[in-house]
Amino acid sequence: PVGALIVVSCYTRHDELAHEPRGRQAAFSLYTYQLDAADGSLTLLSVTKCDDNLAFTRFHPELNIFYSCTESLKENGKVVTFELDRRDGKITRLGHQDAGGTSTCYLTLAMDRRFLLLVNYWSSSVTTLPVDPDSGALGALCASYHPKGEAARQTVHVQAGKHSKHSNNDGATQRERQLDPHTHAIVLDPLYGCIAYVPDLGMDVIHELYFDRQSGSLS
Repeated sequence: PVGALIVVSCYTRHDELAHEPRGRQAAFSLYTYQLDAADGSLTLLSVTKCDDNLAFTRFHPELNIFYSCTESLKENGKVVTFELDRRDGKITRLGHQDAGGTSTCYLTLAMDRRFLLLVNYWSSSVTTLPVDPDSGALGALCASYHPKGEAARQTVHVQAGKHSKHSNNDGATQRERQLDPHTHAIVLDPLYGCIAYVPDLGMDVIHELYFDRQSGSLS
């Protein structure tokens, strides 16, 4: 029996990352596979070369689209919207929005699908994009939160490109990493979808934020 289509998003520029991934950088941004539900094997259907370092991908649960974010130390991340052709696995890029920070690495859809929440690892900001309920298209940034307050957003102790690779994880790297906040995920509570939990690899805490489901703001 034929199973689901699987989309794999890839790092294509290791030099633009805060960490050093194992293995080689990928030749293509996205790979689409067909899963064989009987034996678990994967068959490659298509490859897509587009934006670099598509670090995280989130499918819309109701529409035939998905969102991927770009991870880069050198420029603000993008949240890119794609359409998947379920007949042949081909992917079409529909557009993108600015993520409002660097090294964008995680995406979460609100329960009512009206907002997409994301985190920017290097700049540490947590931001929100509105989602069109009919098409799934993303609007421009509507809210932003920084763990140390908006006034501290520009105060960075370690500059990108002059840092130790965070994947080293030795004592010196840990001490350097903890000079600045580094948010790296955002998860909403499963009951009401209004409490956002944001782990922080720099401050070694989990931030608990209130997510306003009407405005998209975080506090």
